[in-house]
Amino acid sequence: MPFLQVDLGRGVREKVPVAPNTTLREVLSAACTKRGLDVATRGLRHGRTRKHLDLSITFRLSGLDNNALIEVVEDGHTAPRGSSQAPCRVAVQLESGDRRTGSLGDESSLLEVVRALCPEQLADGAMPAGHAPAILYGGSGDLRVVATGEDQLRSTTLASLGVARGSAVLVRFVSLPAEGGPE
Repeated sequence: MPFLQVDLGRGVREKVPVAPNTTLREVLSAACTKRGLDVATRGLRHGRTRKHLDLSITFRLSGLDNNALIEVVEDGHTAPRGSSQAPCRVAVQLESGDRRTGSLGDESSLLEVVRALCPEQLADGAMPAGHAPAILYGGSGDLRVVATGEDQLRSTTLASLGVARGSAVLVRFVSLPAEGGPE
């Protein structure tokens, strides 16, 4: 199984197993959790090139090799995008093509995003019978369904998608046939 070596400073290294679709935020979280560090105040950079890594990218698309060395750094020294205290800028594209934008925290669930930016989409009668709300997201450019139905929307946060504070994200809101429901 592929893994990354995460240098936590002071000679401490953790081997974190990764799958192709593991985000770098998940790698950071796994390494910091093992050592009791606060994930919210940390970032990653490549150990050899010293380039800061985008935490929303998956291992497959990161350009990192198996067994690559990456370093955990304080958030103040990570990518120059926005302040670590700044909220995420979120844009929701509706099926009609309209976009709604707003600022929310990275711990906001996708249901909170939809309720804040386009509450009329969840109103009774807004969706065809047998359909459920869904969010499509593609941090790497290819859209995929990340949550279908209110339960999944409630349990999926912006942070779990790899969206960091101070960054921006575009998600697409659609209605898909509910599992087991009429199509």
